[in-house]
Amino acid sequence: MDAPKHSTEITKLIAKLHQAHSFQRQQIADSFQQGLILFTPQLSPRLVNAKVRYVIGETTDTDTLFSQLKLYTQKRSNTEFDLKEWLQECINSPKLKLQETMVWLKDCGEVAVHATTPIQLQAFPILNADQSLESILLHLKDLTLEIQAEAQQRLMNASYAGQFITNAQGLITQPNYAFSAYTGLKPEILETMTYVDWLKKQVTLKVPFGTVMESLLEEGSWSGEVQITASTEAQFYAVLSLSMLMDENRNIEHFIGVLQDITDIHEARSKIEQLAYFDKLTGLANRSLLQNQIEAAIEEITVSQSHAALLLIDLDGFKILNDTLGHMIGDQLLILVAQKLQAVVGSEGLVARLDGDEFAILLKELSQDHYEALQNTLALAHRIQEDLDDRYEISNRSLHCSASIGVHLFAPTLEDNQSDQLIGFANLAMHEAKNLGGNQVHLFENNLCAVAKQRLEMLQALNHSELDDEFQLYFQAQIDQNGKAVAAETLLRWFHPSLGFVPPCDFIPVAEEGRQIIKIGLWVMHKAFLQAKAWNDNQHNIRVSINISPIQFHEQSFVELVIGLVKFTQVNPSHITLELTEGVLIRNTSLALQKIQHLVSLGFHVSIDDFGTGYSSLSYLQRLPLHELKIDQSFIRHIPENPDDVAIVQSILKLAQTKNLSVVAEGVETQDQADFLREQSSELLIQGYLFSKPVPAGVFEERFIQS
Repeated sequence: MDAPKHSTEITKLIAKLHQAHSFQRQQIADSFQQGLILFTPQLSPRLVNAKVRYVIGETTDTDTLFSQLKLYTQKRSNTEFDLKEWLQECINSPKLKLQETMVWLKDCGEVAVHATTPIQLQAFPILNADQSLESILLHLKDLTLEIQAEAQQRLMNASYAGQFITNAQGLITQPNYAFSAYTGLKPEILETMTYVDWLKKQVTLKVPFGTVMESLLEEGSWSGEVQITASTEAQFYAVLSLSMLMDENRNIEHFIGVLQDITDIHEARSKIEQLAYFDKLTGLANRSLLQNQIEAAIEEITVSQSHAALLLIDLDGFKILNDTLGHMIGDQLLILVAQKLQAVVGSEGLVARLDGDEFAILLKELSQDHYEALQNTLALAHRIQEDLDDRYEISNRSLHCSASIGVHLFAPTLEDNQSDQLIGFANLAMHEAKNLGGNQVHLFENNLCAVAKQRLEMLQALNHSELDDEFQLYFQAQIDQNGKAVAAETLLRWFHPSLGFVPPCDFIPVAEEGRQIIKIGLWVMHKAFLQAKAWNDNQHNIRVSINISPIQFHEQSFVELVIGLVKFTQVNPSHITLELTEGVLIRNTSLALQKIQHLVSLGFHVSIDDFGTGYSSLSYLQRLPLHELKIDQSFIRHIPENPDDVAIVQSILKLAQTKNLSVVAEGVETQDQADFLREQSSELLIQGYLFSKPVPAGVFEERFIQS
């Protein structure tokens, strides 16, 4: 360490010692805070001040003084420093001048000092008028504080955290290297600034500036997250800690600042927030963020008395497309839809993706007027519906997609508004839009809650139903050109103890949604197999058709269950026709074909029900071992008056003739319909109310078999 220069204080002290008498000299020397020893040219002590006597004890003896003053060349070395020899060299120097060196003082005398104290020795020659040596003054200066300060500065500079210390006026006097690097300000620039100047220049606080100052004055410290703007290109997040140091009289001595870069932590926090609140595929808000925003919107409209709205959007036919073309194509479609929604909505609302192909839009602060808020919401909903009803180019494919949209407008006067409840209301409206055919907008109405409640009651009733007690098979005749019933379609009827008679159109969709259809469908096949065996064992030669739900058909064990039922009931599979809708071919087409081929190999006949209303491609007719087509009643209802329906029926009949397939026309209710169909083909079978409604097995047997 560089030794300090000859100080003005020592010079003044030497002048005083020259002028003073011996008694006064002692008083002057004792008042000095550092150690002083005045030697004769022969190195005998003339004067030892109180500071040195405190360390080595009372002595005027030369040898005792030098032996008691234990000085070493190094802090952790046993090599003693020969003070007497060093002083002698100073005296013998050709030119008498200030000499200085640094040594280490260890425990000595009766009073224990710091185990190793750094001491700076300065030898000042005191000359007579003739420039001869009168005395030599030895100054012993304790360097502990200076070394500690230097060590502290080195530690500060070695730290990755930016640090600074100010003086009492707040000027930044000791910035470390890291602080200069973070702020881009050189030490000489920082030393012209107070910490307040720096705060205002580069720091963006998350709390009011007055809060920081108040905390410093009242508590002596403040810490918080800030944003540092070192330049237009260099910005980062940090934790800034400020402390105020005061003396015992509460006078400010220093301010200390510590700046810890948390950019990585901030980015990690943003990443976690992204994962927690945003959809990974589309980048839109997810359900959690939507629910948070709905709760916030509820509080806001309570204050502002404005309306808010929630739109729930579900893509029509997405599941079929996703299962047919694969999830990669489906994901690309979802991304394109998300981009369209974001473009249409813009800053007007929050766009979120919930699950699968479900999206939501939250619109806040619409209007205090109910009618105006409703019109604006519906206008946006229709604009979204029109924009989504489009073709999407994905992987060299042109795919059409549309959407069903449910709208719920909620007002500040509504009670018990909760995010889950509001999403549920919009969801009910969206499902109603789907039930009405899809690709449209439907506004939530209170009666939808009653419908949903009925569906829930029905679902619970299905879960606890006793099949043998509540369900019954009905049969509807299929009549040939001779007026004879040659086949019968099996139809299911549900008579619940409390719900009463529940139509199939009501409970079948619920059973399929809740997958109770698997259990019910197995029961139907079992009973129908037994009935077919009973009729045909009596030589009645009646074919029994059974509707198979797509949910049931796609069960992995479906074929094995059918084989088991055949063995159990001993039915002849050639007396059974399994009616499948075209929809079963959409999901996992290759596996569906394998199942159908297996069933045909067992002797079952296979019919395509509701032909012409489902799968758009007829290519499957080339691959399937089919036996029969059933013309959907929607094409029968308006013949022969409607030329379009006539053309469709004629096309189906021609196709069936080409493929050598049987045809059943269902839903025939008038003689004109029957006559027209007979004119087109004498071999098709007619099914409908014209001949009979569905009836129990006993009635069917009495009416169509025994007669």
